[in-house]
Amino acid sequence: MRAPASEFEREFPGGSESANVCSMALVQVGERLLACIDQTLRHHHLSRAGREALAVLEGAGQPLSPTAIAERLLVTTASVTSLLDTLERRGLVERRPDLSDRRRLLVVITDDGRALVDQFLPEVVALQTAALAGLSERQRTQLCTLLEAVGAGLADVDTAQLVRTAPPRGTPRQP
Repeated sequence: MRAPASEFEREFPGGSESANVCSMALVQVGERLLACIDQTLRHHHLSRAGREALAVLEGAGQPLSPTAIAERLLVTTASVTSLLDTLERRGLVERRPDLSDRRRLLVVITDDGRALVDQFLPEVVALQTAALAGLSERQRTQLCTLLEAVGAGLADVDTAQLVRTAPPRGTPRQP
């Protein structure tokens, strides 16, 4: 015999109340962590996207095309163009012709850009360590395993199909 549907499941047929609660908690914690990182690194006067672009370039260990940077940051090439303009004005990156294909540009992190990454990455690591200090090493491993499973599940979601087949909302909860 099936247990009676919860109020949530009557309102959202086919939905899962626990999946909703977990999703909301994941988003809220992620947003709080990013806000803490932004606040901690504010003194560098660099946007989150700027920090991420510099970290991508520094981590690549070689010049990258603007398209490759956009792909790694999960943004459009138009967004990267504007971002690179800002970083270049600050002397943190340079655009140079690709010697193997002069129609293309490659982005190179400068010594000043590398020095800035060397300043902010240890601050990010310290914040990440503090944020997860309440979890044991075993719990962190479990959390990573669970988050990898969520990410893998998202990779398999056909959002267009999901939108087409989502059941209509049931009776909203009464206040």
